[in-house]
Amino acid sequence: MVRSRFFALLMALVVMLGAAAALAEEPVERLSMDEALQVALRNNRLIREAEENARAAVAAKKSARADFLPKAHLSYQIRALDKEPYLTVADSPVVTVVPGLGGVITGTEAQDMQVAHRQLSHWSARLTQPLFTGFALTSRYRLAELGIRIKGVERELAVQDVIRNVKVTYLDVLLSEKLLDVLRDTEKSLALHAANGRRYYEEGLIPYNDLLEAEVAQAAATQRRVEAEARASVAVAALNTLLDWDVNRNVKVQEVVGTSPPPAGTLIDLLDEAGRARPELRALQFGVDRTSEGIRLAASAYYPRIALVGEYYQEGRDLAATENDYANTHNAVVAMQAEWTFFEWGKTRAETARLKHQRKALEEKIKAVEQGVRLEVKQAFASLQVARTNITTADQALAQARENLRINERRFDQHIGDTSDVLDATAFLTRAQANYYQALYGCKTAEAELDRAVGRWPAGLLPFAADTGTPPVDESKE
Repeated sequence: MVRSRFFALLMALVVMLGAAAALAEEPVERLSMDEALQVALRNNRLIREAEENARAAVAAKKSARADFLPKAHLSYQIRALDKEPYLTVADSPVVTVVPGLGGVITGTEAQDMQVAHRQLSHWSARLTQPLFTGFALTSRYRLAELGIRIKGVERELAVQDVIRNVKVTYLDVLLSEKLLDVLRDTEKSLALHAANGRRYYEEGLIPYNDLLEAEVAQAAATQRRVEAEARASVAVAALNTLLDWDVNRNVKVQEVVGTSPPPAGTLIDLLDEAGRARPELRALQFGVDRTSEGIRLAASAYYPRIALVGEYYQEGRDLAATENDYANTHNAVVAMQAEWTFFEWGKTRAETARLKHQRKALEEKIKAVEQGVRLEVKQAFASLQVARTNITTADQALAQARENLRINERRFDQHIGDTSDVLDATAFLTRAQANYYQALYGCKTAEAELDRAVGRWPAGLLPFAADTGTPPVDESKE
């Protein structure tokens, strides 16, 4: 009686601990591919970095635009001299007072005359309006505009890379889970086979060597299953990283249903589309335009700088500069100011030559990138064709492997075949299942790679116009 109560209490404790563990277990995050893409577009650090760089480019444009406007300068100075400033006047007449005659000039001598206060305060307000800078201000402004376009295209590039990476990683999670399921089924199948083998051995129907072979195969299947669990966990962690979630977040991805239609157009059409859509090519072309503006900016050193200057100032012995016994307490000045550095030992010519070489290098780089893009599209297109063909082949092989295992298991149960036949058939089935899922998700991965190679955007996921390089920020709000 006491023993039965003890066992009842023990079972109740086990049930309670199991329930507590289930409650403490982290809830599973159900995630579709579209949801994963939306989360990544909001959270991914690479996209955030590109957005901040785009905002910096907008600020640089506003800074360049401000250079066209007049600049105000205010200054204040207090000066204290060791001695009172004076001016020596040569041949100054000497006046002598003669009784009855008044003041009589009796000769000349040098005299010192004070011309300013020993302590002097000076403040001024000056406006400077550039009139001509050799097109330097215009070039800087156009450089800033091109900088916005380049940063906008770089954001497109970041978004497309993130979309491709999320798709590929999402499919890798699905593939890892399917392969894990395959290995779990294989482990169960081999465990059942080993149990049957032990029963047949105990009945004297099979030799001991067949039993050992079955048990070794079961142990190997367990090892492969444990390794597959680790790979599946790492795949989920990689997806969490792309979404900027906690690496240990419990995520369960949803199945990608159905197969996509074949890519629209021929390989030639895809190559032409990539030539128009790839962000890398547009970014390089903007780089060429920017280098051309840099050449114009460097050449502006050949011209003089002309500016209109207006200034108001006050100068006096008190802190407010309102008292002055020797000069005007205030005055205003309007002036035209010109500056021209006409000789720098060939510095301007060398700078323009440097930029021209850089532009030529960028033009060569564009041609090389175009060749690389065409090769990338061709490889992705070929991989997709192979993957589509492999699905059909792998599906047929999977059906044959299942039938082969069924026949060998039946022969073993009827003591016609041996353990090796069953183990070989099980290995064939495992490999056929793995090949099928690899072909299935490999096809989806090839589609994602082809979309990235062409520069194609998923429908409904564009946060801004992808074909113009429009910055993803509103300049008026910066």
